[in-house]
Amino acid sequence: MQKLQIFVVRSNDEFRLGLCRNPLHLVNIWRGDLEDIIILSTPLPSTEAYLELTVWKRRFLGRFSKCWWHYLRFKQTHTLPARSSNVITKDDLTPILSNIETLLSGRLLCEQRLFSTLRQEGYWPSDVSRALDWGIFSEKIIQLPGFKEEAWGQIVCNRCNSTNVNKRPCLTCGKSDCLYCKDCSTMGKNRGCSVLLAVDKDDDFDLSANAKLELTYELTAAQQNASDKLLDSWSNGIKQTLIWAACGAGKTEVTFSLIQKVLNEGKQVLFAIPRQAIVREMAQRLEKAFPETAVAVHYGGQPWFAHGNLVVATTHQVLHFRNRFHLAILDEVDAFPYHGSEMLRFGLLRSLRPQGHLVEMTATPNFQNKFQHTITIPARYHGYPLPEPRLIHYKLPLSSQLESQDLPSFVVEKLKQRGSWLVFVPTIAACTVLRDCLSEVLAKPVGICHSQEPNRDQTIMALKTNKLDVVVTTSILERGVNFPGIEVMVLYADHPLFSTSALVQIAGRVGRSAEFPVGRVFFIGNRVTASMRGAQNLIKKLNNEAREQGLLPNEKST
Repeated sequence: MQKLQIFVVRSNDEFRLGLCRNPLHLVNIWRGDLEDIIILSTPLPSTEAYLELTVWKRRFLGRFSKCWWHYLRFKQTHTLPARSSNVITKDDLTPILSNIETLLSGRLLCEQRLFSTLRQEGYWPSDVSRALDWGIFSEKIIQLPGFKEEAWGQIVCNRCNSTNVNKRPCLTCGKSDCLYCKDCSTMGKNRGCSVLLAVDKDDDFDLSANAKLELTYELTAAQQNASDKLLDSWSNGIKQTLIWAACGAGKTEVTFSLIQKVLNEGKQVLFAIPRQAIVREMAQRLEKAFPETAVAVHYGGQPWFAHGNLVVATTHQVLHFRNRFHLAILDEVDAFPYHGSEMLRFGLLRSLRPQGHLVEMTATPNFQNKFQHTITIPARYHGYPLPEPRLIHYKLPLSSQLESQDLPSFVVEKLKQRGSWLVFVPTIAACTVLRDCLSEVLAKPVGICHSQEPNRDQTIMALKTNKLDVVVTTSILERGVNFPGIEVMVLYADHPLFSTSALVQIAGRVGRSAEFPVGRVFFIGNRVTASMRGAQNLIKKLNNEAREQGLLPNEKST
């Protein structure tokens, strides 16, 4: 990351201050136009340079600006180097600058990443540096420091808006107290000497294309109703919409008609998802639904410059975008790591155009958030009601002290019956203890699944193929994986880890397919918590709404 120098230019008794990598770049490119230039600093790390630039701007905005100019002319200590005899013209740099603008279009990139990419394309760093100085001076490129200082003295990361900033020794700039953002470090280091680059253009994209939508199935009445309402919200200029859908109701497909409409208007669409595993699956679904549309996939380890009119990305990767999308769709708004993260929320909103439309989808809405428009999909496609959980108050011992004889008799009886079961517990330790207890009382193999289990993929497949009847799991299987004919128990459901959102998702594993549209859900705890009651009430509320709309034609057969 190159250091920056402060300069001031005088033209027609007006003063313009700025930062550049090398003042000689400006003199060589503009030749005689910028002879009246004064260098105000030695090369500085970006954040330090911007803070000092603020001081100089205050001086030159006042009535003593000419006095400052003449004083600096008289006492100039930073001498402008002699103009190079091997002058590179604007025409020489135009192809590089055009390439830079293309790479920055709709993005916010660290300078180091831009240099690395252009070096792979055959451009010399010195030429890239010249093109950047030209583009920034001519206001074609926006340059930002890695951090900014708020009026009250708070240091804020310019990439993720976090205030979780530390100071560390830095080999790049040589400072022992270089600023460092901890929150977005997984996206690449952002330091006090970092430079962030972007462009602002109204005509970034020429995407007037005919986006063809191909679905091999028809939407249900509930889905079609929601799809029509979503199109109306776009036409009416509603900027924020919440889709509240039952688990397994097919909320993703509801957005396809709107995606098609936006793409056909020559605009770009973002489909953001908190979890990386679902990004790959969603990209495949979108590629199948829009076979003639380029789908760009962004998650950790993928090339950052993937091109496409329709972008699928993790919520962390959205931090690389800026002022790009006319429509952003966020799936699983209640899921980790997006839920509760101000950083990821900031990145999502920054990725939108000023008049962009945000659609958020969830099975467990937070009604404390105010939405301009809410669309509900209360029923699954097969017309059966959502399985409503049964709340059971039962005194269980501490999970670390659990023995096979402590298991409730009705739990053992249910698990001995024919069928497949997921038994959820709050911790990995409880998972191991309960698996051992169940293996003993059931006298058959019991699977285990948690984040530290190396064979969890094999366990999941064994449950899907009926090679296992019972799997004990943590909340790792609360969403994203479907099992035909599965039924669910939650032991220690009163544990704080089992939020309303988590319990709704767990209950949503049951009855998802037309072949197995019904099933049982048990929440078992030492007490009935507000989260347990809240999950039950949300599911009942959706079922009642579905009945009122006549969306449960198969309910009588359950």
